[in-house]
Order: sequence, then C-alpha cells, then structure tokens
Amino acid sequence: MIDPSSINLHQFLTVWHGKSNQRAVIEAEVSSELPPPLLAWHTLAKQWSKPLVRNKKLLTPEEFTTKGGKIVFMTEPGDAIWGFDPESPEVVYEGRIHGDWVRLAEGFTEFLIHNAMNEAAYNAPYTKSCESVQNEHIARIVEPMTEIAFGGWHWPRPGHRIFMSESLIADIGPAMEDEEPWGDKPGFSEVQVGAITPSALHYLSNIPGTDWY
Repeated sequence: MIDPSSINLHQFLTVWHGKSNQRAVIEAEVSSELPPPLLAWHTLAKQWSKPLVRNKKLLTPEEFTTKGGKIVFMTEPGDAIWGFDPESPEVVYEGRIHGDWVRLAEGFTEFLIHNAMNEAAYNAPYTKSCESVQNEHIARIVEPMTEIAFGGWHWPRPGHRIFMSESLIADIGPAMEDEEPWGDKPGFSEVQVGAITPSALHYLSNIPGTDWY
C-alpha cells in the first residue's frame, strides 16, 4: 500500500488537473483561524482557475454553519456533511444533516488528500464507471494500481477504497441494492476509474460482465 503521507498534494493536483499558476500572487481570502491543513488547501487550490472539488462543495468561511458544536466545512448534494471542532481542529467529523457526527480515523491532512483523490477519480480527463461489478473481477481492475492506505470514510457507504498508478485512479466500494432499503449488494462493487489518457482505460473493456459508461 501507499502511505498517504508520502503523497505530494501539489504534484498530484498538477498531474490530474494540469499545471497551476505558481507565479500568481496567492492571497488567501480565508481566515487564518481555519485548521492549518484546510487553510493550506484553500491557498493551494487558488492556483487553479477551475474548481478542484466538484462532486462536493468546500465551503468558504462565510458559508460555514454550525451543527452539534462542529463547524461544517464541506457538503455534498445529498445530506452528507463534514465538520471540525474548533477545540480540536485537527480532527475531522463526518455526518448527515439529520444525523449524528462520527469521528474519522483520518487526520485533516490525510482527509484532504483522500478527498482530492476521490474527486480526481470522477473528474479526471477520461473516466469509466460501472455500478455493479462482480467482486471476482476487482483484482483484475486494480491490477495496474496500488491501494492508498487511507483510514477510511463512511460516505457514500463504508468500505470504499482508493487505488492509483501514474495514469489511473480508482474509487471502489460496495455496490448498492436496486431496491429499498438500498443496502450493499452482496458480491458486487461499484467502480469509478479516472485516467490521464484514454488508452489507459482500454483494458477495462476486457473485464467480463461489466457495462461501462
């Protein structure tokens, strides 16, 4: 496995989102009272003209809200939210708008790297998705890649993992049942793969029983 602390975030973002404008004068328009890793992310992200987080929304301090003593710093189109405790700003909490907070095993820096990779899998220059892959085929899908040893999230459901290589990145987790109560579909996974070049995805067409889109 790859240790998340060994990943250079600027280098990763450059590979997957193109070169940043490093010569630009970066004036952080965010509060210095933010947790240092979150402040560093906002400052770094300003070097790109396009948003680096698109499936979710990283809030500005002006958009922050408070729930259960935690400051909500990120949301997603469903009801998932992420927050931090001003008294322990190095800790990240995951929750739901109408649910309780759960403390994550990942620290803030690791969480932001994890989030960047999750976003890259969906917003890479070239992508392939399959909502239901037989688990027996997962080893073949991730063969060109190495797993990142993230502490793990509960969103969108527990069990998602990130794999990557120089040209591929994948987010893989339990597939969802087709009917309520929308539990895990036994024996199947959902797979999202991003790539820097279209040719890097060609091998997926040889995976049996998959319908990529």
